[in-house]
Amino acid sequence: MAAAASSTTLKPSASAATISGFRRLPLSTTFGVTTLSFRHRRDQPRRFVVLSMDAKPTILVAEKLGEAGVNLLKEFANVDCSYNLSPEELCTKISLCDALIVRSGTKVNREVFESSGGRLKVVGRAGVGIDNVDLAAATEHGCLVVNAPTANTVAAAEHGIALLTAMARNIAQADASVKAG
Repeated sequence: MAAAASSTTLKPSASAATISGFRRLPLSTTFGVTTLSFRHRRDQPRRFVVLSMDAKPTILVAEKLGEAGVNLLKEFANVDCSYNLSPEELCTKISLCDALIVRSGTKVNREVFESSGGRLKVVGRAGVGIDNVDLAAATEHGCLVVNAPTANTVAAAEHGIALLTAMARNIAQADASVKAG
């Protein structure tokens, strides 16, 4: 087992070694992850995971996100912020990316997953629903789809309280009266 000087070898726990999906997990060499087999028992190989931090993943941010969030991503990944991409442009760019972050405007369909050539491993939806992501195609291509279901709960609650206050104080009528003179 020859590992680079900047690599760390992690040994899975006994329970992790027995998980059947552990050996079948598709790992991207872009993230610098390689699996090596060693004998655990005579009849079964034992898996070790070697993580190398030399290679940074590439994340495509296809829609506008907050600057603080993008800066967090830039600390550990190469971030490509390309907004308002056509479906053809998205399919072209996705072949160079390991992860994709979208909001509700970008449709991530089967063509996007096929264009990635198996490199795309994660689609992150910055919002509640995942109706703009083809989950069947993501599953077929071994791509994880995640979302942020509670990301806007505080803003939604604040907006609801503001609407109730506006209704109780007749803000709409007062606004119309001021505009009418």
